[in-house]
Amino acid sequence: MSNLSELLPAGGGGKNVKFVANGILPNGQAVVLKSNGQVEAVGISSVSQSIPAGSEYVFNTGSRARNPIIAFDPNTAGKFVVVFKDIGNSSYSTALVASVSGTTISFGSETVFYSGAMGLSDIEFDPNTAGKFIIAYRDESNSVGRAIVGTVSGTSVSFGTAVTFESADVNSISMSFDPNTSGKFAIAYLDIGNSDRGTMIIGTRSGTSVSFGSPVIFNTDSSTTHSVCYDPLNAGKLAVTYNRGTLRARVGTVSGTTPSFGTEVVFSSENNNTHLATAIDNITGKTLSVYYTDGYAKAIVGTISGTSISFASAVNWKNSLTYYMTIAADPLNTGNFIVNYSDGANSNYAKTVVCTVSGTTPSFGSPTLIVNSNMGSYVYSKFDPNTSGKFVTTYEDAGNSDYGTSAVGQTAVQVTNLTSTNFLGISDAAVASGAAGKVTIKGGLKTELAGGTFAVTVANPGSGNRYYINGVLQYTLNLREGFTYKFDQSASSNSNHPFRFSTTSNGSHASGSEYTTGVTTSGTPGNAGAYTQIVVAASAPTLYYYCTNHSGMGGTANTLAAIVPNSVYYVQGDGTLSTTTTSPAVRIGKALSSTSINLEFNS
Repeated sequence: MSNLSELLPAGGGGKNVKFVANGILPNGQAVVLKSNGQVEAVGISSVSQSIPAGSEYVFNTGSRARNPIIAFDPNTAGKFVVVFKDIGNSSYSTALVASVSGTTISFGSETVFYSGAMGLSDIEFDPNTAGKFIIAYRDESNSVGRAIVGTVSGTSVSFGTAVTFESADVNSISMSFDPNTSGKFAIAYLDIGNSDRGTMIIGTRSGTSVSFGSPVIFNTDSSTTHSVCYDPLNAGKLAVTYNRGTLRARVGTVSGTTPSFGTEVVFSSENNNTHLATAIDNITGKTLSVYYTDGYAKAIVGTISGTSISFASAVNWKNSLTYYMTIAADPLNTGNFIVNYSDGANSNYAKTVVCTVSGTTPSFGSPTLIVNSNMGSYVYSKFDPNTSGKFVTTYEDAGNSDYGTSAVGQTAVQVTNLTSTNFLGISDAAVASGAAGKVTIKGGLKTELAGGTFAVTVANPGSGNRYYINGVLQYTLNLREGFTYKFDQSASSNSNHPFRFSTTSNGSHASGSEYTTGVTTSGTPGNAGAYTQIVVAASAPTLYYYCTNHSGMGGTANTLAAIVPNSVYYVQGDGTLSTTTTSPAVRIGKALSSTSINLEFNS
């Protein structure tokens, strides 16, 4: 059995199916179905950071690829498009399709979408239609702003007819699709034909055609380095940041094809503000802006509320000259960003750095060198929206004849094995790895959602004795309020290793005290009948299990809220059940009592 469709049809009653466990299944654990027909517990694993994660791949040998930009198709795994000015081919505006498999990149054939030169441009996929994207660009030959729809088919790309969105010269183009409205997107740009005013226009893609509303000025003075980001959490809302000597932002509200703007907010009034770039967190809706000012590279988090945006304090992340900053947000991991820049203090070498935002505070890791040659151009990165933490960086390689080059990177993230299609059900009892056990599948009524007996053993994995729970080294427990959990210490390896709880990690070895609420003990560890048992109290704190005689042996025991009758429940990415939903999470059913959930209810 390897497909959910092969299971019994959904409906009432206790539907139990026997499976083989791949890894230990604790009692009451949410499980997923694997392609080999076995089941494993829903949980989170770690993916380590590797930048770059593989080799460099040249996509335009023999000539210079000026300012290559990229965009991933959110509806097709591993597929992205590269757009660049092909200096070796009369500076024609060119695009090609690329595919990522692991850390390997392959490229399709180049397609010229405009037999002329383009200035700095932007590219975005329509998140609501697979294979469709738009390029907004400055037509250098005719000094106008244009947009064109592209369609990806396999490894090829084709284009509709270019449409002029501004009949005067433009610069500083930024584009963003509305994730809540199919085909709707915004372009922010510098209108050179209108005193360099910051201007926005709303476009609509339909098939391979694009149409526009009327342009609206959001900044009446000269402005540069625009970044526009639709708010993924609030339909029709967007934020635009820009440089007007001081750095500013406004919230836009789009009605039909007309944007209106809230009050302008200054978030940096310092001198010499340059190289502003902004991205938005797809999960929290918070913006992160990076910029250079008065000898420092800084970062600042913005929060959209209604028609306004507020900012936390800026953080200095580099105390030297920093050029050509670009930024990309990870759509799958909260607060995960990539920032690229040219290091003015190190021969203008191109570098990349991971930024992590917690609340409204950004923090930066150690930078990684991309190109060890003078870089006088932008480096762009985009995350693959189908693979956690994976991104592609694209640049003209100043160390290799300015050839167009791409490489895969991987940020350090935690990933879950849970998807909306592989959730199977909840285990009926603790099951050892490789053993057969029953799972209450979708359509069934799951009772006895928690509690049970865990086997405790002790072994030395190479760093001293450690507790193993059901054979797993220092297993992280999830204990639900109101349920009883017994930790069996009858195995001989437990001798002289009493198992206890504390509210302090490592218990008494870290100046903590023993937690005794609802806890009973019996017998001598290492002898038949020995155990420690806990009935989890209401509002119990996070606990830690430890050995009273030896440091470093234990682990964490998370405490979970009691099941609330008549509440809707979701499986979270870490396998816990909760009435709240965060990405990723799967709705599983409705609680009928404090000990039962009707999986996949219909009302």
